[in-house]
Amino acid sequence: MTWTDPELVQQALEGDREAFGKLVERHRRTVYALALQRGFQAAEAEDVAQDVFIKAYRSLTALKDRTLFEHWLYGIAAHVMADAARARRRRDREQSASDELLNGVAREDENVPPHDRATVGLSEDTAQVLGAMSALSEEHRVVVTLRYLHGLSPKDIAERLREPRGTVRSRIHHALLHLQKALGVPTRRNESARARRPEGGLDA
Repeated sequence: MTWTDPELVQQALEGDREAFGKLVERHRRTVYALALQRGFQAAEAEDVAQDVFIKAYRSLTALKDRTLFEHWLYGIAAHVMADAARARRRRDREQSASDELLNGVAREDENVPPHDRATVGLSEDTAQVLGAMSALSEEHRVVVTLRYLHGLSPKDIAERLREPRGTVRSRIHHALLHLQKALGVPTRRNESARARRPEGGLDA
């Protein structure tokens, strides 16, 4: 016997989880396809579809007209997908900002080879960058945030903070030296020390 959506909804409300499982089987492909159309990759679309049905199951008692289950479900799907898209854009912005900051740290030391800069910018985790920044003083953290996360020039930062441009540049320089050390980026001093070591790599 083939149950209708309203009948399955009623059974699910009475505690029959298998009934809701049948609703999932019936509508899962459509929800998955909607997620793909919104630009999600296959694995992301699977996760989004799962979230849609979890939310639908938890909110099932809010469905007043059981004949409108399909329309109601797709409304939930639209909200879940919009939230997931915003979260993905936020993660992308955070990662981009992290990469830009790390690349800025690497560029501060002219002796760091280009391939090392690329590795630093792509391999470090955002949480590590934010953790290193949290150890900065507020005045240093502010200028680094404005410079690398908001893209302001030292001139713009100086005007916004009403500080001399030289002071801003000095704070950026010292903040980046701290971040170099915290993130393991080679510095001029370290490079020079290695260059002075005797052959064999040991200090005299």
